[in-house]
Amino acid sequence: MTSDIFFTNRKEAATTPDISYVVTLYQKLSFLPFLCAGLEAQRGGMRAEFIFIDDGSSDGTPEALRERIASWPEVLIIRQQNTGPAPALNRGLALARGRYIKPMDGDDILLPWASERMLKAMLGTKASAALAQGDEQSTYAPAETRADDIAALPAPDEIAAEAFSLLEKSLRRAQASPSHWMFEATLLPQIRGCDPGVFIQDYSLELEIALASKVAIARGPLLRIPASAPGRLSDNEGQILHDINLALLRFLRRHSELPLRLRRFALQRAVQRAASWAFRRGGANLLHPVSLLRVPAALGLLKPDLAVQKQVCDVFRATHPIRLMPGGDQA
Repeated sequence: MTSDIFFTNRKEAATTPDISYVVTLYQKLSFLPFLCAGLEAQRGGMRAEFIFIDDGSSDGTPEALRERIASWPEVLIIRQQNTGPAPALNRGLALARGRYIKPMDGDDILLPWASERMLKAMLGTKASAALAQGDEQSTYAPAETRADDIAALPAPDEIAAEAFSLLEKSLRRAQASPSHWMFEATLLPQIRGCDPGVFIQDYSLELEIALASKVAIARGPLLRIPASAPGRLSDNEGQILHDINLALLRFLRRHSELPLRLRRFALQRAVQRAASWAFRRGGANLLHPVSLLRVPAALGLLKPDLAVQKQVCDVFRATHPIRLMPGGDQA
């Protein structure tokens, strides 16, 4: 299967869409009713376009999607060979024409008021990005949820938005998935999408957004996330932590302008993450090579070079199957 347009009714727009929903899909057939119901129910009167990137599904996802949304305005479905979520999302971002970009994972539900409130949070705080955040986020089980009920959900009371620099919190740990973000399209040349050398797309996108802009925190409930999903990447803890460390080291090399304090802090976090995994899953002791990196990391003597990257990533490969990307410096 080659990368190709599977369905489109996009027109050469006389005016720029207000918002581009960019959705990545892989084996999401059973979740399509919920994903589509949430997108279709968005309030606020924004002119939208919908870009779906199917990353090589074999379960009928693109065919069912086309049947379900053929009557929607401004739809583009791309079907491509499986390359992983980061290249898939980048493909969609490159095709987006809207003033605002709203990424979505293919099994999440965007609640009807979410886009409107995230945009309002950005405009009210003069931030270029918004993050749905808080303990109010909820899960759903497809067997216990009716997709037809999503549009009729009553909106909860609104919570005032606030904006701040998220970078240090993001360097400490990943904050969110793509579904939690909305940002101005003007940020795209600066953030350049996801790091294509990292399999899971979440963290590299977050780091670039957090560096590029203050972030408006829009508190929920704004999303519903499936309580479980077969084959979900978040179920492979080793892959997640490997990709967090890989994305972080590559980010530090791309951005040598970061203050030394933040660079030292980020490297300490990567080393601690790797050492903790080696102790818990690999049976390592305090003399393990990655554990010995903690002293130079604390002293600011560690550099985010390929040798250090290999050390803080290989501990995850030693215990779990890890999917690597061409160009990720981990082959």
